[in-house]
Amino acid sequence: MRTYLHETGALCPQCLKELPAEVYADADGVVWMSRTCPEHGLLETRMWPDAEHYEWLRTHAFPKVAPEGTEPIRAACPFGCGTCARHERRGTLLEIEVTRNCNLHCPVCFASSESGEYDPTLDEIGAMYDAIERAVGTDGAVQLTGGEPTCRKDLHEIVFMGRAKGFWGIEVNTNGLVIAQRPGYLEELVAAGLTGVYLSFDGLTGDVYEATCGRDILDVKLRAIERCREVDIQVVLSVAVVAGLNDGQLGDILRFALENSDVVAGVALQPAFTSGRFDATRALPMSSGDVIFALAEQSDGLLDVHDIWPLGCSNPLCDTGVFLVKSADAEHASGFYPATRRMTQEEYREGYSPDSPQGSVFLDILHKKGVAVDDGVSVIIMNYMDAVNMDTQRLRECSMMVAVPDGRAIPFCSYHLTDAAGKRVYPPWCKEEIDV
Repeated sequence: MRTYLHETGALCPQCLKELPAEVYADADGVVWMSRTCPEHGLLETRMWPDAEHYEWLRTHAFPKVAPEGTEPIRAACPFGCGTCARHERRGTLLEIEVTRNCNLHCPVCFASSESGEYDPTLDEIGAMYDAIERAVGTDGAVQLTGGEPTCRKDLHEIVFMGRAKGFWGIEVNTNGLVIAQRPGYLEELVAAGLTGVYLSFDGLTGDVYEATCGRDILDVKLRAIERCREVDIQVVLSVAVVAGLNDGQLGDILRFALENSDVVAGVALQPAFTSGRFDATRALPMSSGDVIFALAEQSDGLLDVHDIWPLGCSNPLCDTGVFLVKSADAEHASGFYPATRRMTQEEYREGYSPDSPQGSVFLDILHKKGVAVDDGVSVIIMNYMDAVNMDTQRLRECSMMVAVPDGRAIPFCSYHLTDAAGKRVYPPWCKEEIDV
C-alpha cells in the first residue's frame, strides 16, 4: 500500500534530465520519491524515515523572500543557474571557494579536492565578494571554503578584503590541520577580521577519521578547538554523517559540544551525499530525517524530534535546527534546554527575521526576548542533495549559494552536482562551458 503525498521534480542520475516525480509513503510510513526516465527507466529513492514527521515539517514552511537581480532562465533545472529567475528564495549563507587544493585526500569529500590545482586570483575573489554584495548585501554570512582554505598563503588577505568590503561575518571552513599546528596562524586570521571557524569534526574516535579523512587526526581536531579557545573565536563543529560509521556518535558529539560551549557555538550535522568523492561504504543513504531521529534518540532525553524546527530560510526539509539554552533552571541534567520547548510557533514566526543567517535564527529571536544566550549551542541539520535524491522544488528554494567570478551566485546543491559518472555540471568557478 502506498499513500500519495505530493508532486515535485526529480532528476535521472544518469542523464540529469528533470522529471516529474511523485512523493509517497509506503506501508511502513517511509517516504519515497518515484520518477521514470524515458531512457533510463524507473527509479525510486528513499527520502525520509517517517511520513508524519515529513508532513509536519512541510506544514511549517515560511514565506519566501525572492532573490533580486536574477538571471534569465536559460535551461531546465539544474542547468543554467546563476541565480535564475525561477529561484524562489534569496541567499542567506554565501560561499567563496578560494582554492581546490587540500592538505588531505579524504575518502569523503564533496569537492573532490586535490593538490596542485590553480587558485583564483585576489581580483577574482574580490569579484565574488562583489557578487555576494549585489545578491544579498553585506549582511549575509560569508564562508571561505575549498578545498582547504588554509593552503593559501594569502588567506589573511582574503579575510581582510571581505571585512574591508563591509561584511560583518567571515568564517573559514577548515580541517584544522594548519590552525592546530602553526603557532600564531589563527591569531593572524583573527587580526585580519575572521569571525568564526567551521571545523570538520566527524566523531570522537580515531576510526571515524581513518574512514572519512584517511587517517586518525582526532588529536588535531581537539588541538584546533583548543586554539580557538585560546584566541577567543567561536567554532562550529561540522559533521559529515555516514550511516554505519558515525551515526551512532551523534549524542556523544552533542554532549561534547555542550561541555565545551564556551568555545563551541554550534554543531552542523550534514548527512553525507554522493557528489564529488565518496569512497566510504554505507548501508543506506541518509536524510536529515534519519539524523533528526538518531540525534533525539541519543540525546539522553534532551531532545525530541519535534523540538527541531525548520530554520525558515529555505525549504523546511533542507534546513532544520534548534538552539540549546544554558540555564540554571533547565530541567535536563546537562543544564541546557531546547529553546523550542519555551516558544510557540506563533512566537517563532513573529520574531523570525529573514536576514538572520542560518545558524543564528533562534539566537536572534532569543536575544530580542532578553533570554541569555551566552554559552548556548546551536544545532543545525542540513539536507544536501545529490543526483539520486535531488528534489528540484527544494533546489529552487536553496538559500546557500556559491559565488563565482563572473558575478553569479549558484545554489550549493547545483554547484556540487555530479552525474552517475562523477562529471560535474558546474566546474570549479565555472571557468568551462556547462554541458547542458
